[in-house]
Amino acid sequence: MLTRKKLIETAANVIKSKKVKGGLIGDVGCALETVSGNVYTGVCADVGSNNFCAETIAIGSMITNKEFTIKRIVAVWKDKGSVYVIPPCGNCRQLMREINEENLEVTDVILGTKKTKLKKLLPYHDSWQKV
Repeated sequence: MLTRKKLIETAANVIKSKKVKGGLIGDVGCALETVSGNVYTGVCADVGSNNFCAETIAIGSMITNKEFTIKRIVAVWKDKGSVYVIPPCGNCRQLMREINEENLEVTDVILGTKKTKLKKLLPYHDSWQKV
């Protein structure tokens, strides 16, 4: 198991920002660790109307390898040499939930020096009601 610091470094190390005609790619990096101990990374691609978060790319790599349960995940953004840990967007939070409901209880989302369970970032995940 990687330390929190090493997981953050792993996410930061994949960042290779590049301006392209339709936007910017690679300015956010993600690293996730599965319950089996494998680590997957990804970078964002924001080009025109096609936007893919770094978390989505890392999760896609994980799914490609037939894994679905995330133990820990972190996303980071770099600016002038400083690294900032950023929370996953709502779409990424929902994706983590939908690929495996267990991720609500299992997944630790790294938020700088803190961490929280995915279910805390989806506070109404269990409030579906038939009307």
